[in-house]
Amino acid sequence: MKIKIEAAKSEDAARLVILLGQLGYAATNLEMLDKIQQHNNPTYKLLVAKDENQVLGFIALHFYHAFHHVAPIGRITAFCIDETVRGSGIGSLLLTAAEDYFLQQHCFKIEVTSNLKRTRTHQYYRERGYTETSRHFIKIVAKKNS
Repeated sequence: MKIKIEAAKSEDAARLVILLGQLGYAATNLEMLDKIQQHNNPTYKLLVAKDENQVLGFIALHFYHAFHHVAPIGRITAFCIDETVRGSGIGSLLLTAAEDYFLQQHCFKIEVTSNLKRTRTHQYYRERGYTETSRHFIKIVAKKNS
């Protein structure tokens, strides 16, 4: 397997829909095309891992300036490796590419949120130097548009 990491393109949309579904999130091809376009903005990046032309994983990135910090903060907003190839090192390649991207943007830290039920994912991040530093609280204030 020869893995190439690159920015997502419109032709990757169908595979990205499948991978997002593996995380438990539904999306249409049209919605995914919109997401790919959104991630072409200056503070966003959507990277895919490909073997030949087959997308095997993705990582969605964003960096922002918090009021209480001088340097920007990098954020991994979504990350998935196809369940058929998990454990093969593709995730580490994508995570390294993400960390390199955030360093190029002069980010001083990277944050990622992971659902409480994803205990294997939590261990994955710990093994790569990430630490749990806070609690994440949410409040749903609007219904999802149907």
